[in-house]
Amino acid sequence: MKMTKTKRNRKRSRGGIGCLIAEDECNSNESSRSTKSLLRVEDVPLSTAFNLIHSSTTNSSDKDNSTEYNNIHCKDQRRVRIVHPYPYTFATFAKHRWLGRPLIDVYHDEFGSYPRSYYEAAIKAGRILVSGKRVTCDYSIKQGDELTHTVHRHEPAVGLSDLSSSTTSHADNDADNEKEVKTPPIEIVYEDDTILVVDKPASMPIHACGAYNYNTLLEVLAHWKPESYGTGKLFTVHRLDKLTSGLVLIAKSSSLASSLGKCILERDGCEKVYLARVKGRFFDILQNANHPWMMKYWTSHKVEEGVGTEESVERQSKQQKLATVPPVSHGEVAEYDKYNISGGIQVELPILKKKGKKKADEASVNQSACIAALGFWVTDCHGNLVENATMQDCTKQCDEMSTTEIIDHAVGSHDTEKLYEHVDSAKRSIHWLHFACPCRISSHKNGVCEAGDFSAKSENELEGTKPAQTAFTLLSYDETSDTSLLLVKPDTGRMHQIRLHLQTLGHPIANDHCYGGDLWFRDDEGQQACRKSREWLNMLDKGSHDSDLTISNAPATDEEIYQVVANKSREDGESMDDFIVKTCVWCARCRGVDDINSLDGSTEAKRRNEEAVFRRTLMEYLVRSQGIWLHALQYSLHVKNDDKGSRIAKYRTAFPSWVHDTIVKSNR
Repeated sequence: MKMTKTKRNRKRSRGGIGCLIAEDECNSNESSRSTKSLLRVEDVPLSTAFNLIHSSTTNSSDKDNSTEYNNIHCKDQRRVRIVHPYPYTFATFAKHRWLGRPLIDVYHDEFGSYPRSYYEAAIKAGRILVSGKRVTCDYSIKQGDELTHTVHRHEPAVGLSDLSSSTTSHADNDADNEKEVKTPPIEIVYEDDTILVVDKPASMPIHACGAYNYNTLLEVLAHWKPESYGTGKLFTVHRLDKLTSGLVLIAKSSSLASSLGKCILERDGCEKVYLARVKGRFFDILQNANHPWMMKYWTSHKVEEGVGTEESVERQSKQQKLATVPPVSHGEVAEYDKYNISGGIQVELPILKKKGKKKADEASVNQSACIAALGFWVTDCHGNLVENATMQDCTKQCDEMSTTEIIDHAVGSHDTEKLYEHVDSAKRSIHWLHFACPCRISSHKNGVCEAGDFSAKSENELEGTKPAQTAFTLLSYDETSDTSLLLVKPDTGRMHQIRLHLQTLGHPIANDHCYGGDLWFRDDEGQQACRKSREWLNMLDKGSHDSDLTISNAPATDEEIYQVVANKSREDGESMDDFIVKTCVWCARCRGVDDINSLDGSTEAKRRNEEAVFRRTLMEYLVRSQGIWLHALQYSLHVKNDDKGSRIAKYRTAFPSWVHDTIVKSNR
């Protein structure tokens, strides 16, 4: 994959950019490097990782331990995409707060991937430059300086579509593999001249973030069809969590992306529908008729006098109409309704502070503050409240209809020609549990969120907390695994909202280990593979860093810097590319503590290093989440027509494999 950008015309996201550089450019003068390179990518079956486990145990001296893993077999047919490490230059212009400060202090204080000793060695070796020139560690940063840092970048592996059957192909002009290269690594759901709709695999981020740069949805599409999906040809419309699979809308123009994004943000005819597989029998919460979170309107106190009169009848009519309206909207309780609702918890949230705006006066603060609700209620498919709904009321739909029929009646059939008899009666038999619960980001750095009862929090602690609301209905229950398959409709779009709400309800997504689930849930082979991979990684590292961290998120240690970087110098005739690999901490981790200094520059040493990197990349893939059982099934939204009118466009994916497993088991 070749990428070309001019030095002054590169997109600079979040204050900095990066560029991929080729070996011949590493060999040239540091100040004249460009951004052309050939990216080496490899797609391998997940079974390859399981085979590596077998080979590592076969060579192990612990024969008793290795026998346990010799019979591990991979039933998962997915493929794994590996981007081989590459020289990469991070670049950014000097920020105002850096001016006048020593270069070494800025790198140590602003960037946390390496200790100070590494940055000292990198500046001396010429891997950190200022405006293309070598400087000393105490160089004082000036206005207009461009800081560049060249590293050997490693990326985590990601899973590809179940339909992907492409074989390894790394060269753009490899004619023998041309047919395999064009096999879609991503399933295309719909495409026309204006929009591309794809089914994103779990574990793959949409765009570059953190350790992921080329192992992203947009880059996978660009690598597959650069002429159609290359740089500047696709524009994201919305986000979808890395661990979540399913529908992603991608516009082919920035104007359409902006228009569709506004539609989603303003909820203008937009409806998102997900599938989730959770622990336990859903709707168990309804077994407690007096649950403190059950919300409903007070109505009995409104008719006290004039029983039997015309005025009484009118009041009762208004009362019945009021009782059909859900008590909460978008997770918020209206100011005029806060005394009319019984049950649940109400939390008054402080006004959201907007950057760049002056402080509002007291009147605007009072108008902008909101009351977040914590509670649930049940409605039918028309949105009418179902008073005193029981668990039996909400589960009988699974006995009367198939999973597909429930979905079609609940959110509309994907096949517009498909009709069912007695649609109205079927719709009335479908029950939705609506759950309102405020959410907030508890750790921006680690991307961790929380939800729950924040009523005891102070105003400062509530900062950043937002109201949220989600609706759930049951599709099937599998007694063998004790899991429920749900149809989910988020009414708001908070970070990790569905996952948080399910955890709070006591039914976490079964394999979401971040929020109450289990990694490799009920998958004995996967659990064995994960355990053995972790043991192998611990043996390789020998306690040199936190065993719960992987190569992509464990910071380099001073000991590693001393062993790999600080005592190494660039030899005469040695290319910058070879020097970067030789002094790469991440490559050293792949080789292990015992072989940390084994890369002597020979061809055999380079081959062994590549094998070690490949093995560790796959092993780390097995100890991380392969994705969770949450799938974006369907999107409906307003789309403008050429005649200036509009229509509702609906896109739906096929069911993921874990949905089929649940349906088959529950139907037995």
